[in-house]
Amino acid sequence: MGTIVVGVDGSANGAAAMRWAVAEAALRQDRVVALFAWGYIPPGHAGHDRTFDAEYGPADAAADAELVAAIDAAVGPDSAGAIERRVIGDLAPKALLAASTGAELLVVGARGVGGFRGLLLGSVSQACLHHTSVPLAIIRSAPPPDPTAVGEQRPTSGAQRIVVGVDGSDSARRAMRWAVEEARQRRAAVDVVHAWHAPYAVPSPFAGMPIDTEVVEKYARSVLDRVVDGEDLRRRPAPVE
Repeated sequence: MGTIVVGVDGSANGAAAMRWAVAEAALRQDRVVALFAWGYIPPGHAGHDRTFDAEYGPADAAADAELVAAIDAAVGPDSAGAIERRVIGDLAPKALLAASTGAELLVVGARGVGGFRGLLLGSVSQACLHHTSVPLAIIRSAPPPDPTAVGEQRPTSGAQRIVVGVDGSDSARRAMRWAVEEARQRRAAVDVVHAWHAPYAVPSPFAGMPIDTEVVEKYARSVLDRVVDGEDLRRRPAPVE
């Protein structure tokens, strides 16, 4: 049994992340650890010779009460009993990254209780995105856009189709393996995508220098095929394209 760590802060995106983590854990038979990090200033760095108690004194109880309320609101009291709770007095990105070391997955909301409305990702999810050493799921509370709005008729639900980008690197191969395993759990189709473009012989793309794009496309196709052929695609309930 592995561990899924999910950040909880009482926001709508945080509640969506909590629900997603619980559903994912049910698929994988993993346990869920809900983490609530509080405090704008790290312990021991208040300045002016003032320091914080490492345990943050009785405030831990208040923070745990906030975490309990957020979990109950997100998944209900029946499901909440099976979720492990952790309250840490530290900056949220630091606490989440440390707690998720060795975990199967880290789950956070796209934006927390702060931030500007126009930002797609909040500061916590951005920090986790750039520094995590484990797979990361960033969950939004809003539903995905209607695919018919851009002429795309294929389903976009995560339970039906998983898109994975590859470039031949080791990290891309890890992403491919994760996507295939996730698709097995969800009985989903997998789309493997490798993007390529014609190289420019001069700084301007409008210089008119002839480029044999077929050669470039053929090489890109070989990169894609090597990644797909290197994975065990047996027992696949849905196709890999």
